[in-house]
Amino acid sequence: MNWSPIPDVIDWGSVPDWFGAVGSIASVLFVYLGLRREIRARRTDDLRIRATQARLVSAVAEIRGTSVLRVTVANESDAPVLDVAVLARLVPPDEPDAPPVGLAAAKQVRRIPGRDVHDLFVTVTAEHRMRPADTVLVELTFTDHDGNRWCRVGAGQPEPVG
Repeated sequence: MNWSPIPDVIDWGSVPDWFGAVGSIASVLFVYLGLRREIRARRTDDLRIRATQARLVSAVAEIRGTSVLRVTVANESDAPVLDVAVLARLVPPDEPDAPPVGLAAAKQVRRIPGRDVHDLFVTVTAEHRMRPADTVLVELTFTDHDGNRWCRVGAGQPEPVG
């Protein structure tokens, strides 16, 4: 008499059943990974298409004296950009890898028409004095014609906001 709750012989199935099970699991995994790659590729294509106008909007800073920056925002697209915010930041000259320091409050422009250039003059706060050799990064945030919000830092690629 066997009092053990586990039977003496367990039927583990045949070798073909095991191969079939492993093959089924492998095929489901293969389909999942392929689908995941396809979704990622479509998202990248969608972002590239949405960023067409955003890549044509840029800003450059020019140091004027010790306390004024001239920031030129260029919209080289055919459509206007809206709610433009410009934030000038100083890259510390002694530590280029350190995070940039804000120089002044953000300047706002409601609308920049297509194929237009807009100049902003930013007065730097009193604790910062600019030198011609300083490096200034401009963080540009705007809404494109399709209602997408973008942020572009320096010459980098535009990134979607929110």
